Amino acid sequence: TITSFIVKVDLTAAAAVGLKNAGGYVIVNGSVVVANVANGLYVAAQNLCTHQPRQRIIFNNSEFYCTDHGARFSISGTGLNTLGSRGLTVYRTANDGKTLVVFA
Repeated sequence: TITSFIVKVDLTAAAAVGLKNAGGYVIVNGSVVVANVANGLYVAAQNLCTHQPRQRIIFNNSEFYCTDHGARFSISGTGLNTLGSRGLTVYRTANDGKTLVVFA
């Protein structure tokens, strides 16, 4: 049982439709990007770019990407280009098929 979490996502809700297919993502509470990497495998990261502090992180082509400047990050948070060199905070996830929990 996870008692301390950052966000919970109801995977059955209409708001989570972006997570139904691999490659899809949603932004939760404006601060967390949650992505479906593969069926049943989810990753989550902060929605605050470390290049310049703007909430512009999305999930694109199996990586996190800042739409403002082009900073790129792996699903483990490692920077993939010079703009992403500071890395990105990635959170742990757990789910039971109906609820996804994002935690530190």
